[in-house]
Amino acid sequence: MQKQILGTIGTGVLLSSQAIAQTTSSQLSTQDLSGRVNTITTAVPFLLIGPDATQGAMGEVGAATTPDANSIHWNVAKLAFAEKKGGAVINVTPWLKQLVPDIYLYYVAGYAKISKTQTIGASLRYFSLGNITFTDIVGNTTGQFRPNEFALDLAFSQKLSQTFSAGLAARYIRSNLTGNYTLSNGQASKPGQTVAVDVGLYYQSKKFDLSGKKATASAGLVFSNIGGKISYSVQKDFIPMNLRLGGGLKIQIDDYNNFFSSSSIN
Repeated sequence: MQKQILGTIGTGVLLSSQAIAQTTSSQLSTQDLSGRVNTITTAVPFLLIGPDATQGAMGEVGAATTPDANSIHWNVAKLAFAEKKGGAVINVTPWLKQLVPDIYLYYVAGYAKISKTQTIGASLRYFSLGNITFTDIVGNTTGQFRPNEFALDLAFSQKLSQTFSAGLAARYIRSNLTGNYTLSNGQASKPGQTVAVDVGLYYQSKKFDLSGKKATASAGLVFSNIGGKISYSVQKDFIPMNLRLGGGLKIQIDDYNNFFSSSSIN
């Protein structure tokens, strides 16, 4: 069904472009119907990098997994169902370490319950891109800089019932890629700054019997990085908004072990 829908949309676009502007199919990816360049670019892709090894090993299916201190990134609404009164994590991730030795993602997060139904949290994500050497058009070195990006989050999660919660995370984003370096077109660059929010929903069922074992079902939906564009000079770029939907099933094997199965769509 999805392929049929996409095929119908693609056919409609192609026919419209031929009738209105005689735009070829090879131009559709970079031009709109009036012939103008319409390439969509996004900045600050570090916002989509999973910060923790647990979700990395599970294929980044964090929309409906067990709540923990990393939940601010995956689904802020999960914090309301955290079993402990508070928690914190520190993650350090070498990025592309087989190619470069000095790119790292640092992630610090924590949460605290302020009531039986309300939880607050905060996180700081810092992305260091190592040392960059700037050159002119003929390859002469003109300067060096260590680009970096960071995002600061403040989060709130509220139980709306015994099985359902909602959450909101406010995010400040700053990206300094050039250190005020003058671009080749003569324009001065600047650090990009913007703000965004995450909106999440989470469902966690009451425990039920499954083949003689206690089980819990879960589901999550989060729309992340909803915010304004970011600019380093004149041009403004979108930030990477993302919709994540997932479900999970947790089965208690014994007092010390659980089996968890989950899936997610981004």
